[in-house]
Amino acid sequence: MSSASSVDSAEGIRENATEAYVLISVVESLSGRIALLASDRESGASEILDEVIAILREAVAAGVPMLPVARAVCRAQPTMASVWNAALEVLAPGGGERLETFAQRVTRGADAAVRVGSAFFLDEVERPLRVVTLSFSRSVASLLEAIATRRDVRVSCSESRPALEGRRLASRLGSAGIAVTAFSDAALGHALASADAVLVGADAVAPDWFLNKSGTRMLAAAAAQQGIPVYVVATRDKFVGHGVAARLVLREGAPKDIWESPPAGVTVRNPYFEPTPLELVASLITDMGVIGASLAAEVCEAVSRDQPPDLIEQL
Repeated sequence: MSSASSVDSAEGIRENATEAYVLISVVESLSGRIALLASDRESGASEILDEVIAILREAVAAGVPMLPVARAVCRAQPTMASVWNAALEVLAPGGGERLETFAQRVTRGADAAVRVGSAFFLDEVERPLRVVTLSFSRSVASLLEAIATRRDVRVSCSESRPALEGRRLASRLGSAGIAVTAFSDAALGHALASADAVLVGADAVAPDWFLNKSGTRMLAAAAAQQGIPVYVVATRDKFVGHGVAARLVLREGAPKDIWESPPAGVTVRNPYFEPTPLELVASLITDMGVIGASLAAEVCEAVSRDQPPDLIEQL
């Protein structure tokens, strides 16, 4: 072998080794981020989606196989519809470009939903708007802050045990100058006596139900019984058809977060999420406008129309 050939061969080996090292480093970075994503019990759906998009972008830029990464993020946060939708976008032909389009639509959608919701609740600015909510939703917080710039807003929320996301919401709204009354989870129903509306976020919207923090269904049912409208803030990325809806997993937390050492014979469960029938909902506040709950199925169908069943099966 000539000396020139030896040099070329050695250079090729170094280049391959460098590429392999970079790929291994990227995979390790992605694995670490996905592990943190899976352990996140406090962030809202919008915040979770921000991190998922960042992870998928890193994988696309590094040229790693996308299917394992897409599967991993869906398993890390299996309740979040927008995570599944993002994964399906990046797996489709032209996945990198489709992911960017999806991310831009999500950003515009969040702003649009706030504009839509603000206009909807500014019909009676001469009197305070009294809202009951629970858990933490960035969409709900942003909407209430926007309304508060033009109308007096008073919010009642629960702690949302065991992770206490409700306290986070109360702190944020209080810092924005909004009057907040915090209740224990069990006592939140007392706030309905003087409420104008229940306003909650959503981790997913299916044709017949939506997913949110446990406790939402009881709150919505109690509100409906008292004639108080329930509104759900959900951008288009939260809507899913039957194919994805059937694969969403209702996560449960560690029993020790509820009761660390229960006595013999006592079983402890810690479900984080639950479905609430859309029949309990007056309207959904979306980036497409305020729509009646009965129209949710049409939006779900429109979203699922662009998602090949074979891709859903792969996830």
